[in-house]
Amino acid sequence: MAEKQHRKNKEILRLSNEESNRFTKECIETALLELMNEKEFKEISITDIVTRAGVSRSAYYRNYSSKKDILNKYLNTIVETITDSLESHRNDDNDFNFWLSLFTRARTYADKFLILLKAGFDGIILSSANETVLDRIPKENDLASEKYEIYFWIGAFYNLLREWVLSGMKESDEEMAAIGQRMSANFSLQAHYHLNLDDSR
Repeated sequence: MAEKQHRKNKEILRLSNEESNRFTKECIETALLELMNEKEFKEISITDIVTRAGVSRSAYYRNYSSKKDILNKYLNTIVETITDSLESHRNDDNDFNFWLSLFTRARTYADKFLILLKAGFDGIILSSANETVLDRIPKENDLASEKYEIYFWIGAFYNLLREWVLSGMKESDEEMAAIGQRMSANFSLQAHYHLNLDDSR
């Protein structure tokens, strides 16, 4: 009985530590993004970040190796969240829901996305998207043709989102979903057309 209670207490402590660490990381990430809205990235010091976040330097270095590491991990989390949302609609008969999910989820991160874009982190954002999505491909399906097609679509998604956010998101999520749906439909038609051409030669 005592052993069982001891294991239960250890599990509670572990979950409590995980929750505390998650909160610490959120504070650090938020602090960095807030500071990036106020000054140049290169001018932000570790002291600035931990002071704004209200955490110790040891807590900072326990989770991150550098300012860029904070951004990479934060972006990976965002991309994974959006990708998870898209996965839930991948097999829908109507891919409008797929596109709507993309823009609805992306809107929740738009203010942070805009800060990163204005700071010139386009390359880091796109690299994070490429890395996160490609990591989900089973190794046995790692064909060159499939990989390049994924790069193509990630680039399309990214540029569509980028221009939408930079232009102030004047179009609704539904309007952007309709645009995305037309894009994918046109691409499918063109691919089918070229495939028929190849077959007729």
